[in-house]
Amino acid sequence: MVESGIDLTDMLIFLPNRRAIRSVEKMIVDKVGHATLLPRLVPLGEGIEDDDSDDEGHVGVVSTQERVVATAYLLSSVPTIKTISNALPIARTLITMQDYLENSGVDISDIDWTDLIDDKYAKHFQDKAQILSILGRVQSDVFNNCDTETKRRNSDVYAWCDYVKNMPKGKSLVIVCGSTASVPVTRNLMSVIAGLPNGRIILPGRISGRIEDFELDTHPYNSEYKFLSAVGANVSDVQEIDVGPSHIKFMNTAFSNVYSDLDEYNLSNCHLIETARESEEAAATAEIAARAISDKKSVLVITPDAAGNQRLKTEFQRRNIVADFSGGVSATMTAAGRAILNLMDDWIESDCHLFEEIYSANDFNLFDTIAEIVDKYTENFSPQFDIESSESVSVWTAIKKLSDCLANNKIDVNAIDARAFIADTLSSVRVRSPMNDMAGVVVLGTIESRMQTADVVILTGLNEGMFPAMGYENPWLPRRISNQIGLPSPNHKVSLMALDFMNLSCGVQVYWLRSKISGGVQTQESRFVSRVIVARARFDTDVATDILNAVRSRDLVESKLLCYDNPKPPADWSDVYVTSLELLIHNPYAFYVRHILRLRPIDDYWVGADVRDFGTLVHAAIENAPADATEQWLVDDMDRRALEVLGQSNLIFYFWHRRFLEIAPLALQMLCDTAGAYTEVEGCVNIAGRNVRARADRIWDGGVLDIKTGSAPSKKQLTDGTMPQLPLEAYMLQNHGFRFRTTCKSDMPIMQFLQLKSGAAQIIKYDIEETAMAMNAAYSKVTDLFNMYSSGGAEYEYRRTGDAKYKEYDDFARADERD
Repeated sequence: MVESGIDLTDMLIFLPNRRAIRSVEKMIVDKVGHATLLPRLVPLGEGIEDDDSDDEGHVGVVSTQERVVATAYLLSSVPTIKTISNALPIARTLITMQDYLENSGVDISDIDWTDLIDDKYAKHFQDKAQILSILGRVQSDVFNNCDTETKRRNSDVYAWCDYVKNMPKGKSLVIVCGSTASVPVTRNLMSVIAGLPNGRIILPGRISGRIEDFELDTHPYNSEYKFLSAVGANVSDVQEIDVGPSHIKFMNTAFSNVYSDLDEYNLSNCHLIETARESEEAAATAEIAARAISDKKSVLVITPDAAGNQRLKTEFQRRNIVADFSGGVSATMTAAGRAILNLMDDWIESDCHLFEEIYSANDFNLFDTIAEIVDKYTENFSPQFDIESSESVSVWTAIKKLSDCLANNKIDVNAIDARAFIADTLSSVRVRSPMNDMAGVVVLGTIESRMQTADVVILTGLNEGMFPAMGYENPWLPRRISNQIGLPSPNHKVSLMALDFMNLSCGVQVYWLRSKISGGVQTQESRFVSRVIVARARFDTDVATDILNAVRSRDLVESKLLCYDNPKPPADWSDVYVTSLELLIHNPYAFYVRHILRLRPIDDYWVGADVRDFGTLVHAAIENAPADATEQWLVDDMDRRALEVLGQSNLIFYFWHRRFLEIAPLALQMLCDTAGAYTEVEGCVNIAGRNVRARADRIWDGGVLDIKTGSAPSKKQLTDGTMPQLPLEAYMLQNHGFRFRTTCKSDMPIMQFLQLKSGAAQIIKYDIEETAMAMNAAYSKVTDLFNMYSSGGAEYEYRRTGDAKYKEYDDFARADERD
């Protein structure tokens, strides 16, 4: 780029994906050595106007989701299919086929399926041809002849063709880098750019060999050869870019079909490790990564499947390895996605009527139904999940879109069909975490790995059927017809993964990993590894013994006794807040860490709003409500505060708003009942020689009230003294601990809780006698505790508890390691 004489800002560079853009940005800045204006970097497949545009937002575009939903509904009327849940996977494969044809430039409306698939073919193919013909006519009417997302996306790419033609020829440079031109629409754009005097195409690998090899659909350079043929170029016309010593020439030989008279080749940069099972493969990957990190080397791990990705994530967490998994996972693999599908499975097996009752009560709106299930049946979910995490929001967004599609097509579903729709929808959604630039290890799939490199590259899953995996196998058409109308070969994916394997294996230090057993079945090594072996490569296998011994020995580590003695610090007489006393009662160790050591957990920067934010904004709205506030005012104020916390278009707002509607009437009643009360008032009282402080939510002459957005303490907990906060605030009021004028009413105060728990909101009142019992119990309990810990020097023992609010410091106490 420097030698071209063109300024960076006058360059337009197309790259395979957004991660490649990130890498090129860093590379340019590193090369320049200072801040600079970057060229325009565009992921192939995105349009001109808005790189972040959403096809579903275009007017006149029907979403893929809507096409699947409507097609499944149409197919359910076929006698041999019968139900929507049976029709759904068929609809998905049909839409996939139509999109492949769209990508190949084939107009589906021009195809006469019954003429194309005549009586020469099996009857089931002829039956499918009848269905294709009917659906082709009906789909146009159902979707009002709207463009598909694929067609619109292709149109956006074609728009670049006109754009690049009009760029100044002597003052600009257009580059396509890292693409194999495997998608027809991309191939067309690259053909236009290749014909421009200011156009440059940088192909991955180093294409060389025999034409008859290139023509095979499994060959690594099959797509590049087709592109070169399309622009009228020969393989010999491609100029090699000198990147220094490389093993790519040997790799080209290994993936050819000429093996006679080959000399042994030194491929010592590559190391083959064969593990006994998949879990051991993940452990071996973690061991290699850990060693590389200790040597201050960067690591790139390639995993071809979602299950392998999850195994690696678990193993890395076990080894405390920080890794970037921003390549993403299917929404079905998220905690929220798995929990919803698991609960649906349980209900289908036991009682479908429960789902259908909730569905009916929500006017047959699927999203409202799922929202209510999440609200009311939280304890039934497994695994548990945070409804406000970014992963969960992706799940809610997908279900909302599905729900809208069902409503648009006037489709009502039963529990079985709902489960099928949700599973299908979530499986099509990729949930990605933010890129972690500080991570020493990056875990990617083969597609995301293009144009990526690292000091150490680890290729996992090198078994047949996994790496390479078979591509799209069309169940609707005979193989011959598929080829005839332009659908990609099932071997197309093998070709692309072969090129990925070749390029990645040219790294400085490369590890090939495979498991001999997968899912209890013996595996076969990847054909890619077999080709390298046949080509007489001499690569390292000795390192496998060292790595596997290290992995297996980790399970045989000699145990060393740790000191689990409870802390016993000097006597503490500092002021203490009533909210901390709850910790002292239920888990003294947690009180020790929080109050004496003064340690607080740091909020995760990436974690969104949670239950604490919800409680804070509800408290603030109630405390700041004017005297003439109405229910609607309270709801509007809480909505406003929620949007400030969550931001616009956050689906968590939907759940919170439902809570606000439940809270407002009760909060208004409480405000009327306690008109003239003070809010957030500081108080203090001395108990057993130690100052106990409090900040009352709401207090008046003769009474005190605490707002709980969750559950209020039970009467038994209050009279046992185990939940002392509000009783001690009442005790402070009785003993003039709050700075406002009181009368004899405060000599015998009452207590109230405003409990705002979802589905159980109420005002809980305790009369004078009940309040007195609770005050006495709390006073006695706290006196005993101060005599034990402040005066008596007792140890702050760790107590195991199932309540999450007392487990915040379990990692300090090594709770999981205690008997």
